[in-house]
Amino acid sequence: MIGGSAVGTETATFLARFGVDVTLVHRGHGLLEREEPRVGELARLYLEEAGVKVRLDARAVRARREDNGSVLELDDGTSVSADVVIFATGRRPRSKDLGFETAGVTLDDRGAVQVDDHCRAADTVWAIGDVTGVMPFTHVAKYQGRIVADAILGRPRPATYVGIPRVVFGDPEIAAAGLTQAQADEQGRSTAFAELDLAESLARPWTYEQEPRGQLGLLTDTDAGILIGAWAVSPLAGEWIHQASLAIRARIPIAALHDQVAQFPSYSEAFQMALENLKYRKETL
Repeated sequence: MIGGSAVGTETATFLARFGVDVTLVHRGHGLLEREEPRVGELARLYLEEAGVKVRLDARAVRARREDNGSVLELDDGTSVSADVVIFATGRRPRSKDLGFETAGVTLDDRGAVQVDDHCRAADTVWAIGDVTGVMPFTHVAKYQGRIVADAILGRPRPATYVGIPRVVFGDPEIAAAGLTQAQADEQGRSTAFAELDLAESLARPWTYEQEPRGQLGLLTDTDAGILIGAWAVSPLAGEWIHQASLAIRARIPIAALHDQVAQFPSYSEAFQMALENLKYRKETL
């Protein structure tokens, strides 16, 4: 498997769970590099627990056929033998040379169709999905479809991509929403962060797995008093990350989030516990 982003991580996970001997080669320092480094660390931990051999800081420089398989030569002088080589190195729009310019559509250097806040690409032309280069997820394409439908029907509303969840369907699931610490720092925000070990803090993991696992991280803007980022590596994280997604999108005050009453036992209780940690840290600083 070449590539350590979402596609590579997901594919390596399910192949390993089918009993396939998987080696994942990634040129970066960590997996899922668009997320927090801690998320990449946990992703690697669980991949290796599943039997995946993870090779970081390694780039495939050439390949050759050997007997009935393939051999990948890496830039560190080593090689990897395999029956099948899968390239999971991301995706980009393939919209060049299709004559879009005749309809007044503009493409960027990546080949992505340029759209405005209403997903309009030109007069009477709209674009949705991966071709726009905006968060290439199925759920974003569906959202853009609703934006376009409303615009065509005379109910225009701008699209906003704040707080949209990003999920990697690994084992356990990996989910995130909002900003990373690096992005918040770049924006000059004053922040506070808390990480919670779910098995140590909640009852729900013990009712769901024999060997419970999972972490939750929350990032807040201390000046605005709102949640601006969240990530979870846990069973069902793709389901309950939406609580953080809504909070970020609606700019719900931390005080309101802290006052929420979560069902017991549930993974959603983790938000209450993590916010307690944030409160404690703020009071003790």
